[in-house]
Amino acid sequence: MPTFSIRPMAAAALLLLSMGVHAADYPVQSIRVVVPFPAGGSTDLVTRALAVELGAVLKQSVVVDNKAGAGSLLGSELVSKAPADGYTLLMAGLTNVFLPYVHKNLRFHPVDDFANIGLVADLPNVIAVNASMPYKKLDELIKAEKAKPKTINFASAGVATPSHLVCEMVNFQTGSQFEHVPYKGNAPAVADLMGGHIPVMCNNLGGTLPYMNSGQIRILAQTGKTRSAAVPDVPTFAELGISGLEAGLWMGLVAPKGTPAEVIKTLNAALAKAMTSPALKDKLQQLGATPLPTSVSAFDDRVRQDRKAWDPMLGKLNLSGN
Repeated sequence: MPTFSIRPMAAAALLLLSMGVHAADYPVQSIRVVVPFPAGGSTDLVTRALAVELGAVLKQSVVVDNKAGAGSLLGSELVSKAPADGYTLLMAGLTNVFLPYVHKNLRFHPVDDFANIGLVADLPNVIAVNASMPYKKLDELIKAEKAKPKTINFASAGVATPSHLVCEMVNFQTGSQFEHVPYKGNAPAVADLMGGHIPVMCNNLGGTLPYMNSGQIRILAQTGKTRSAAVPDVPTFAELGISGLEAGLWMGLVAPKGTPAEVIKTLNAALAKAMTSPALKDKLQQLGATPLPTSVSAFDDRVRQDRKAWDPMLGKLNLSGN
């Protein structure tokens, strides 16, 4: 009897067996979590605090690896092509929903090529002005812009970042025409806002809160269904009649598509336990972030809701420049 027909079957059986053993024993080595943004930002700070707690739960070191570039594209693509074994994860975010509108001919899908593990936190985005500006309420700022269209600029951390698209959503929903001035990251944009070189900025709450507390910046509105406990006096966009901004800058752990279900289950359980840590809760509170439900189904629902909320506006913007 020829042996060539048996060997592939035997090899496949051995492969399946080895995968099962691997999944059952997971984890047996350190885990890398890729953050697709520079070190020091809100996503990075949350991930590093989470890594400590995850490591304690899983009894393995969890290493944070910053792979910034192209609005989270570089880090996301790297993880999408990593082995689907649970040892390379991504701290994904709302930018993954935006990426298909920014980059044509992607070699992967920023949402569909990942297996969701669990949400971590929701960090509100805000619209803020220099404290010396006369605008105390968002409608005052919008009225001033409409009186002289395209004369008021807003800063962002870069094209197609959440800080950019939150302000574009304001334009889309109110008919205003604030002009976009992209910066290379939040830090230089905030510096110019405080220095009075640009009047308006959309930014995550964590990157804005210290300067609001020091009296240099005034926050006019925040994303989310409810007000953040860190800024309870700041209304949500929804309260002000601006829809589409009920979601903030969520963060969630994902793995490459095809990661064994047993590994996803182990990671989800570890994440849920890590999120009960007082130290992690304290870090989230410092950043104005809100913990989110960690179930996979909640993650799936959140992405579905975001696509529905953002697609109409994103489809009208030429974010790719082509």
